[in-house]
Amino acid sequence: MKKLYLFFTVLVAFSLNAQVMNRNEISCTGQMASIHNVLGSGKALIITSQGLDCSICASKASGWGSWASSNKAQVSIWGAMTYTYNSNTPSCSSIANWISNHGWNDIFTFIDSSEYYFEAGTPRYLVYDPADSSLIYSGGNENQARTVALNASQINLSSQQFQLNDVDFVQLRGALNFRNVPIGNTRVEVYNLTGKKEKSFILNSNHKVLSISDLPKGIYLVRMSNTNSALTRKIVIS
Repeated sequence: MKKLYLFFTVLVAFSLNAQVMNRNEISCTGQMASIHNVLGSGKALIITSQGLDCSICASKASGWGSWASSNKAQVSIWGAMTYTYNSNTPSCSSIANWISNHGWNDIFTFIDSSEYYFEAGTPRYLVYDPADSSLIYSGGNENQARTVALNASQINLSSQQFQLNDVDFVQLRGALNFRNVPIGNTRVEVYNLTGKKEKSFILNSNHKVLSISDLPKGIYLVRMSNTNSALTRKIVIS
């Protein structure tokens, strides 16, 4: 019996560390993604098996959408969609609704028609290591999956992990030009001194310039906020 137990222990350990076979998946919009291409970029990959009829999946989905947006520089996330409690194949319209309702704009989402990633229940998370293309986590704990993926990522962002109070901006040619931008999205709002909101802007690594050329001369308050903190600074337009 002990020998049999040892055999299965070794078998499980081997399956978690063996190099994953490459797979190409295609989304309903025609976007194609390859496991090995993702891992070759240095990013860890999380594939999450989700059931459209799974209430637990739906309750956690928006959190995954936010996390994917905040960590997309280091981790790629795929959503392998199926039904948990019946044998139906999801439709592209149901996938589009899921993406829209849960903010999955930064999650590559596709129909898992063969249920290749499905096993027993949903949600299920698979994490692959870019170092050797091995499966390093398989289970239902999203926090563990995220931690394992970030630790495995070969993209070091430690020098770029700015906090909100590190953000700086320069007024130049009728615009605010932001520097030291934190990872993820930061909401920027400009208020006049009566409390009226004049501008609203989502600041991230791809959007760092906010035009203020249409604002009248005067004193304004610039409020910046994200999920962790908020701060306000004053600007003068003259």
